[in-house]
Amino acid sequence: MAITGDSAGGNLALGLLHFAAAQRASGGTLPVAAVALSPVTDLALTGASWETRGAADPYFLRSQVAELVRSYLGGHDPADPLASPLYGKLAGLPPVRIHVGDDEVLLDDSLRYVERAVAAGVDARVDVWEGMPHGFLSGIDTLAASRQALDEIGQFLDDRLNLVRLG
Repeated sequence: MAITGDSAGGNLALGLLHFAAAQRASGGTLPVAAVALSPVTDLALTGASWETRGAADPYFLRSQVAELVRSYLGGHDPADPLASPLYGKLAGLPPVRIHVGDDEVLLDDSLRYVERAVAAGVDARVDVWEGMPHGFLSGIDTLAASRQALDEIGQFLDDRLNLVRLG
């Protein structure tokens, strides 16, 4: 099994990956891979790209997101790894691939997550797509970058799942 998610779904996918890793000690099973598209990894909203990419990102205003996060968390700690995968213990995770646009306020969420994952020994990579906004992967009919990213994701997942089948 592999796990994927986009945007808030990327947050949930990486949070589930963290949960699965914690359960592994008691006999749980880890997915063979994870792919996140423009994931929200830090509900504390501490990434610099909230400021540096704010004018370029047509989807999010920090004030709106802060209100959504407040409502979602209901007083829960935004640094809890199940809410913000950036703060989790990442050692032992399966390979992770993240795709994010260079014009997104969530850029730093992706960069910092992969940086921490690599430091923890995880096979993790982030692909940053220049000039692409949040949700660019939905433009498969019109954007070459969308087609290329989805082809790369498909190949990665196929490779990982075949390792298990052939394993």
